[in-house]
Amino acid sequence: MVAYRGQYLRGLDSVHGDRRTRVEVFQAIERVAEQLLVRLDLANSVLGYIDPENGRYVLNTQRNIAEDAGTISAPALCRLFKTLEAAGYVYRRIERIRLDEKDEYGLHLVRTRVLIRFTKQFWADLGLRYVYERVQNAAKKRRDVQLREIGQRRMAEIERHSLDLQRRTISRKRWQAKEARDARDPAQGQLALPQQMATTAKQLEPDILPERMTGHQALKAIGAMLTRKPAGS
Repeated sequence: MVAYRGQYLRGLDSVHGDRRTRVEVFQAIERVAEQLLVRLDLANSVLGYIDPENGRYVLNTQRNIAEDAGTISAPALCRLFKTLEAAGYVYRRIERIRLDEKDEYGLHLVRTRVLIRFTKQFWADLGLRYVYERVQNAAKKRRDVQLREIGQRRMAEIERHSLDLQRRTISRKRWQAKEARDARDPAQGQLALPQQMATTAKQLEPDILPERMTGHQALKAIGAMLTRKPAGS
């Protein structure tokens, strides 16, 4: 990259106006070029990838890129991306996330998440715009297939979860019905004895003489009682 300084990425060479960009910037690009290409998502030109397990998009961290490169520090890589952004070759979206962890002074730690996307102008100034567009179109087709597979797998998981939830609901209703039956059975057993006593009392009522009756009715009742009386008594 240093040998082609001024021929490619000319916007980077003139990012400071009349003064040419220092050669260390192009040397830094040479050091991290391999790691950037390995982590580049060809479908959208972002340094990241899609997790096939849950479908989430994961961004690569600048620290990991610098550590894998081995010849550049994380702060130097951050300054490189800032310079590329000033030249219009990179788009950065910075998001700061507050963590629950605290430092020794009791302040919450903050994690910085940075989305890095290379622009079309970057590939055009490298002389690779036509090649990259062809590669990107093929990568987008593969990405569509991958997203459909992830969507189908997620729908299958949702369906399994719904069936499991339905089975649990049916099982809970059956258990509640059984508990209700068990609660009613002892109550019915307790009510059976008074009902039997009432039935017995009704059966004995004809043997008891009414309070008011005529003389003829009284004679008939006494005769009936004597008839039912055992002979040996």
